[in-house]
Amino acid sequence: MNGIDWTTVSDDPNNREAKAAVRAWLKAAQRVHTDNDLLGHIESLVRGKRVLDIGVVSHSARYFDLPDWRHGRIHQAAGYCVGIDILEPLVRELNERGFNVRCVDATSEADLGERFDVVFIGDVVEHVDNAVLLLKFAARHLAPGGRLYVTTPNPFSRKFFRQFKRDGVMVVNLDHVAWITPTLAMELARRAGIALAAYHLVKRFSPLALTVKRLIGWRLEPVEFSFPDYLYEFVRRD
Repeated sequence: MNGIDWTTVSDDPNNREAKAAVRAWLKAAQRVHTDNDLLGHIESLVRGKRVLDIGVVSHSARYFDLPDWRHGRIHQAAGYCVGIDILEPLVRELNERGFNVRCVDATSEADLGERFDVVFIGDVVEHVDNAVLLLKFAARHLAPGGRLYVTTPNPFSRKFFRQFKRDGVMVVNLDHVAWITPTLAMELARRAGIALAAYHLVKRFSPLALTVKRLIGWRLEPVEFSFPDYLYEFVRRD
């Protein structure tokens, strides 16, 4: 089930029927995972596969030795892994540490000359000037049948609601330029020539917490309110 193109319903982005079609599709495309944390789920997606990991540095070298440094975990789980980033000194340091990382702008027309089963973009899309070019770069490197996964914060989650309520204004990572909600992800994909296949909500819950959520919580509030991140799954259209 690949994303709906609202322009096939109407040329008006505020058309009621187009919005209803998108709403119905998104409800069907939502996948909820409660038995693993987000990083563990990502590891399961890349395990044993050829993986391109975009944006591996995580802002600073201080993360490289932490057990939850994402590229380190992806590198270990994948069968073959290439990382890319634009911070040349830190890319050099990672290669000295034995990682396979290249200094490449992932919003450019560059082609690495390799194709991958999984392309992963972890918390990068909300930072770049042109998210469409980022998705085009990623799609260019997908092997036939490959999947592109993108993580980004969920602005509708309780995490941000609590901060907003506490502080009165919302201040997040000062390098962010956008929130990427499900409808925005669909539109970015359409403009990039790919399709949103599903969007995933991933967070580990204890058995008791999950029971309470299912019996009470998710009857009173949207499911997405409980998940601080989106994990978007895209596929090539061709």
